[in-house]
Amino acid sequence: MPIDPVCGMEVDENTGLKVEYGGKVCYFCSPGCKAEFEANPEKYIGMESMGHSHHSHGGHTHSRHGHGMRHRRGGCHH
Repeated sequence: MPIDPVCGMEVDENTGLKVEYGGKVCYFCSPGCKAEFEANPEKYIGMESMGHSHHSHGGHTHSRHGHGMRHRRGGCHH
């Protein structure tokens, strides 16, 4: 089910309360949430895109690979 970007509730797609913004359709649980979104859509769309920054934590796996390479290099010296 879609999530209301304003309050975070799950929303039925058939509510009819939806707004298309930036090529994405957002659904709302109430006219109040829809109006709040329309007043400042970037605030809510921006929050959603910030969630993607959590993927940057995946960068820690690269440091593990780096350690593995150092061990291999150390192995070559023997």
